[in-house]
Amino acid sequence: MITMDASTTRMAQEAERRRLARELHDGVVQSLTALVADLEYFRTRRLPGSATDTAEVAEKLEVWQELARDSLLSMRQALGGLRKHTGLERGLEAAITTLVAEFQQDGYTMIYECSDWPQLLPDEYASNIYFIVRETLTNIRKHAQATKITLFLLKHEEHLHISIGDNGLGMPAVSPTVSAPGYQQGLIGLRERVAVLHGQLSIESAADRGTRIDVDIALP
Repeated sequence: MITMDASTTRMAQEAERRRLARELHDGVVQSLTALVADLEYFRTRRLPGSATDTAEVAEKLEVWQELARDSLLSMRQALGGLRKHTGLERGLEAAITTLVAEFQQDGYTMIYECSDWPQLLPDEYASNIYFIVRETLTNIRKHAQATKITLFLLKHEEHLHISIGDNGLGMPAVSPTVSAPGYQQGLIGLRERVAVLHGQLSIESAADRGTRIDVDIALP
């Protein structure tokens, strides 16, 4: 039986991410780019018809074009995440510290504390926790218009706790199934990763009062 150590496993995962990124770029991204171009062509050179029909077609084409553009942007951002080296081979804390430094360089005031965090975690836990933190921070960067971010990682009574807050615009309406506009895709991915680890996710947010996301995961 062939076995692989943690370093070899992570290298294989990185290679698989790069392969997936190439395939998505060569297929989905190019198709979405062509779709956006075709919709623009028909929107600006639509077939003649009655005034009512023309206005209706133009309105639908504009909606479809906006959806295609949003999908293309989301796909490109996802590909950026796949291509980006995570640094997890140096450990979860080191990888997250690198993320914090990147946001500090971007001008955010970062308050980061890591208390009694386990040195060794299974790869599945380490990678999912890393992406939970990264996706939450990315969501803040994209939508919150925040200047300050708090990030706390701690272990308490055989549970791992992650708390990420910001002083941004907040989300006016948050529920387990419905997300505020702009945040939806990021929160869907966040919920999926928390669910993989059988964890609990809670969100506190209010307009102009910022957002706090808490994740509770039982130790493996």
